[in-house]
Amino acid sequence: MLCDLAHNFPPKVAQFLERDRGLKRNFREESVTDMLMFSLVGLRPFGVSVDFPDEPTTGGDMEWVFAAPRDINGGRYLRIILQAKRAQFANTKGGYWYYQHLDHEKGKQANTLVSHASGRPGGMSTLPLYIFYHPNSALSPKTASSLPAVDGVNLVFAHQVAPVVAGGCARKDKTVEAWRGSFMRLSDILCWPFVSVPPPPGPAGSIGFQIIGGPARTLPFTPSFHPDVVAARLQRRLETAGGKFPLPADLIRRVSAAEGIPADLQRAIDGNVTLADRKELVRPRVIFTTQMSREHPSYVRAVRHG
Repeated sequence: MLCDLAHNFPPKVAQFLERDRGLKRNFREESVTDMLMFSLVGLRPFGVSVDFPDEPTTGGDMEWVFAAPRDINGGRYLRIILQAKRAQFANTKGGYWYYQHLDHEKGKQANTLVSHASGRPGGMSTLPLYIFYHPNSALSPKTASSLPAVDGVNLVFAHQVAPVVAGGCARKDKTVEAWRGSFMRLSDILCWPFVSVPPPPGPAGSIGFQIIGGPARTLPFTPSFHPDVVAARLQRRLETAGGKFPLPADLIRRVSAAEGIPADLQRAIDGNVTLADRKELVRPRVIFTTQMSREHPSYVRAVRHG
């Protein structure tokens, strides 16, 4: 399921990217992003839906939306925009791994990403993240000093990146080791327990289990990635974000979900995306739908400890 993907996909990315070592042309971020999107397509029964824009996009970015359509006041949602960068090897004395294009356009890309998200594009609450892809040779386990592991896939808050790359930055500030202390794992935002939900059974975002040998009934369960729970976990990660480039205190913003799911997003949740909706998509989109609401018995505990 989703958590299995979060643990199994990063090693596959690392193996895939290792294959272009020594080639004149490397696989680009878009290749890995497409792999991730297609890996999510088969999780529709678990409340995961995938949409691609009509026109090809550049930059390897995508957006993920966590949605709770059954919640009060028109539902809750949180949108995350992810900008992808892959690590390259600097074949110098000693060698090291770095993100060659982290300061793309002298940092304009990062600044635009943060500014765009802060402006609530389309009226939607949005959080910007960087998603880093690493080949096998760049991987490293978590250290005794609590340095995070370098996985095939890691995440960093864009609010940490933007100030560092503003105006362009030195190679030493693009290295994997420079950013490692700020890494999150893919499982940090994709691993969630399932909770039971009341009838009716079978809505999008829930999974039914038939009791073998028992009465002909279905017990519905839903993943607990309620937008508020996702926001609370990311807020805790944001407040403790460290490494070489800790987030300035005045830049720590409140990560929060929004109320009232927009009509076009609701149509996507319902599986009724129109041609006009698809034309408005500017990047690949994944919607993670849960039937959990703020009235669910597990909600408060999930927000506190999820």
